[in-house]
Amino acid sequence: MKASGLAIDTQFVRRSNVQLDYPETLIGIAELAVALAGFTGVAVAFGSRDRGAWHPGDRLRLNFLLESSLTAAGFALLTLVLLHVFSDSVSMAWAIGSLSWAVFMPWSLHSSRRRIQYNQQEHGDTDQFANRLVFWIFAFLVLAQIGNVFFWQSFAPLLGALCFNLAGAAMQFVRLIRSAFHE
Repeated sequence: MKASGLAIDTQFVRRSNVQLDYPETLIGIAELAVALAGFTGVAVAFGSRDRGAWHPGDRLRLNFLLESSLTAAGFALLTLVLLHVFSDSVSMAWAIGSLSWAVFMPWSLHSSRRRIQYNQQEHGDTDQFANRLVFWIFAFLVLAQIGNVFFWQSFAPLLGALCFNLAGAAMQFVRLIRSAFHE
């Protein structure tokens, strides 16, 4: 099957009876991610600043908003390039995209954990339950990407990972706006 000049794996398409245009889906994810990163300006404009200083929790959320949205955009665009490079073997593009995400995310989770711990020690204003839940979801997604590299080599696990990056960015945006109007 051809989509935008790329040969695509029809295994997922046949099982779900849905025509999925992988390049368009990846471009859509990248566009949503860039839009969420752009909303950072809105969050900054309405941000809860007292005499020019950000609340430490909001600064942390702003950082996570940018990181999550740019991660989704970056890996969506990387996978789009991989689809072009490996147009004859799309399963290789999925495997390399999943492997790249699975290598990056442990570093991102470790970095995020350090920032959260610092914020907790200095200011005590983090939501421990939400942080643990997000950590375990992303840990599971890393394992799913590893499974995708070695077993499935399909789009669905990578799509799930990118969608959770987008969901994380959207959650941080909502929390920032809510914080701006509730102080």
